[in-house]
Amino acid sequence: MSYDATAQKLAVKVIGTVESNLDYTAVNYGDPITVGIAQWYGVRAAALLARMRDTNPGAWYGVAPSLASQLLTIAATDPWWNGRRLTHTEGNSLTGVMGRNQGIQNSQLTEDLDVYKQVAIDHGMDPDANTAAMIFFFAMYHQGPVYALQVLAAAGPTAGLDALFTACMANPVLGKYGSRYKSARDLIAAADVSGIDPAPAPDPTQTNGNTRYISAAGDTLALHFTNNEILFFYPDGHGAYLPRTAAADPDPVQPPPPADNGAWVLPLTGAGVTLTSGFGPRGFDGLNSFHFGMDLDVSSGPAGDVVAPCPLKITVAWESGTPGDPSSGTAGSYVKGHTLDGAYTFNFYHMVPGSLAVAVGDTVARGQKLGTEGDSGNATGVHLHFEAYAGAIDSPWPPPYGNPIDPLPILRAHGVTI
Repeated sequence: MSYDATAQKLAVKVIGTVESNLDYTAVNYGDPITVGIAQWYGVRAAALLARMRDTNPGAWYGVAPSLASQLLTIAATDPWWNGRRLTHTEGNSLTGVMGRNQGIQNSQLTEDLDVYKQVAIDHGMDPDANTAAMIFFFAMYHQGPVYALQVLAAAGPTAGLDALFTACMANPVLGKYGSRYKSARDLIAAADVSGIDPAPAPDPTQTNGNTRYISAAGDTLALHFTNNEILFFYPDGHGAYLPRTAAADPDPVQPPPPADNGAWVLPLTGAGVTLTSGFGPRGFDGLNSFHFGMDLDVSSGPAGDVVAPCPLKITVAWESGTPGDPSSGTAGSYVKGHTLDGAYTFNFYHMVPGSLAVAVGDTVARGQKLGTEGDSGNATGVHLHFEAYAGAIDSPWPPPYGNPIDPLPILRAHGVTI
């Protein structure tokens, strides 16, 4: 056979079968975020979910807020996703979305195959003269590109299906997956492409459940169905209500956090920001002291602006000298905020009194000004004292709240250079 539309369908079926048994709603909890018929992983899984949200917004409902907010604020290309594991709550919330986006999954997989095909050609395979072996190569490459190329080098680019399978079984890594690749070989040999065309995407105004009740939030209506689906309708400004796919506004019932798809930034701006004191034990006035954060200062010029390194929810914004200061003046003018996914809480101490630019309850974007670095409170010289803690912590004082974390590797893991 030649590599035509039928062969492409066969390749989709082979990969879909060995990865998920053709389950478009599959979620793998044993590895970092891994979803769908082809079990896309890490950054590829994040990109697929973002594609579903943007391409078919009418079917993007029910997703756990913890995951939905991160898909808005963390770029799908960020390697952070390669370590992000789904909770069962998040995974369960995705199954409906993935089931309603079978077409998008098939489209993504066929686009992947175009890439795999070019790799095969670049390594000497002929897609028309050796189609069956090339589809087997696709199955290996989808799981482990490095090992697939090792197998191809060992067998040679003209090796047939059985010869490539034999070389695969001899590979020290892929050979551990004998049943997987025997299944792939048998599917290719049978050339059966039945059962892979997804059901048509449902009309967002239709549901398989009966209307249970209608709720309203502001000028938005939500239809709740007996099968637990929820369909949102928005006013069009002319007296009618339109389903989500036809509305330009985001869901006002639970508005998404500010979109911010770039790397984080240093929490201090200015000329030549330097790290003047790191996290951990240090000598201070002849005594052993533990420094619960990192100190930053500008090397020249005026004091720098203290900014949010990433989108934050502000939970404390305290002006030095205000009666009832829970820190008893230790922190000076300070701000506390946690990341929108609740993963980290950050404290920003010693700012100039009167410079705070945020209030409790604000949601701020990456790089948004919080105040100006200063020396209010228990500080020696103008600087920013920046602390990090695990989780979303709202209590203002005293530190430490739980376990302090070195902020430096967190910043660096999110693209900050210092």
